Amino acid sequence: MGKDNTHQVDLEDEVVRGSIILNQGEMMWPPPAVEPSPVAAKPTAGAALVKAKEKEPFKDTMASSLTYTAGLGTLVVLGATAPDPAFTTMCTTFALAGICGYHTVWGVTPALHSPLMSVTNAISGITAVGGLLVMGGGYLPTNAVQTLAAAAAFVSFINIFGGFVITQRMLDMFKRPTDPKEHNYLYGLPAAVFLGGYGYAASQNMADIHQMAYLASSLCCLGALGGLSSQATA
Repeated sequence: MGKDNTHQVDLEDEVVRGSIILNQGEMMWPPPAVEPSPVAAKPTAGAALVKAKEKEPFKDTMASSLTYTAGLGTLVVLGATAPDPAFTTMCTTFALAGICGYHTVWGVTPALHSPLMSVTNAISGITAVGGLLVMGGGYLPTNAVQTLAAAAAFVSFINIFGGFVITQRMLDMFKRPTDPKEHNYLYGLPAAVFLGGYGYAASQNMADIHQMAYLASSLCCLGALGGLSSQATA
């Protein structure tokens, strides 16, 4: 192609060559087959293994070693500067809870992350416990602090109830018509035994029962999150 009274037919151009039928009395159809562009060869398994071997084990091990050194050194410093035994006990509980929670949540199926958020939202209602403690045990608040505590407990209970209701609705979205019928109401039996036993022991002033109740609640919480690790148990 060109300008004014001049033109040029570029037969080397694939598009132009494919559109030319007759050129100066010479039949140009059909056009020659166009050779496909070479495709880059996919890396073989052997090449992938070679790339994997290119890692530097010394640097990787050194980085891991320094991480452990920093962590263990921090624990030694905390133990040496702890103001009282209660501080070290709380640090131990916090560290173990963090590790258990991390590994429990990490195993949740990606498809169930939304129900997981609803469950953790309900668990955040633990603020209700703090509100109940600040309320002082009376039937009605007697000052501003207890009034705020009662309001916090009320809002937390709404958070707990709503979180589990939304979680159940989300899990129902994954159910199929062919799935067997669920009988989750049977879990009310262990709940009744636990709450009844705990209430009786607390009424008899058995102080150690409270610590066991904390442990049972923690295990049930981890079990509930662990149940989200697959759709079958969710």
